[in-house]
Amino acid sequence: MSGKLLQLALDIDDTAVALKAATAAADAVDIIEDGTVLCLAQGLGSARELRAVFPDKDLLTDIRIARAGGKFARMCFKAGADRVSVVGESGLDVVTSACEVAEEFGGGVEVELYDGWSDEEIHSFIEAGAQVFIVHRNRCDEAENEDVRTQLNRLHALVSDSGVKVTLAGGLNRETLRLFDGCPFDIAVVGSAITKADDPLAAAREIRDVLNSMK
Repeated sequence: MSGKLLQLALDIDDTAVALKAATAAADAVDIIEDGTVLCLAQGLGSARELRAVFPDKDLLTDIRIARAGGKFARMCFKAGADRVSVVGESGLDVVTSACEVAEEFGGGVEVELYDGWSDEEIHSFIEAGAQVFIVHRNRCDEAENEDVRTQLNRLHALVSDSGVKVTLAGGLNRETLRLFDGCPFDIAVVGSAITKADDPLAAAREIRDVLNSMK
């Protein structure tokens, strides 16, 4: 088994629908993501409801903080988040302030990287306290897939001795995950392939089987 974790992205604008999907798939996922769409549509009440229903699940509130890192991070942690996301373009000061608040709550910060990130930035984010780096596919074509594979290998070389994890996100399902077999990442984010499935639990288990088979 690869030991890769499965994160369920709830990018759904209705909390009841999101909760139904999460409840159905919960036994096969490791992390529940209060997705950006859900956060924007329902506010941090969605995080509170997810925490109430899943008190023992790892909960990411994916609000993609870009300014006032400490202020927004505090709101998320008070709502029950274990981790919050910050966009890498926001800069070191925003990441640092979010990490300082995360430490108060015993939580963590994930940094979503962007095209053109540098090794120096990664080192600075790690020093600030970032726990996870997110590599996100957008176009999902083969040229981008090759770039993502390169980024994953670069990141692995930079974080392998730090304990920091790497997350792969963006249009992932059973088929697209296999494009990254052999690539070093720790967490796969899957949304609609599970939440829109007729049987979310079966879909999540199938994706977990793929992850377990990966090198």
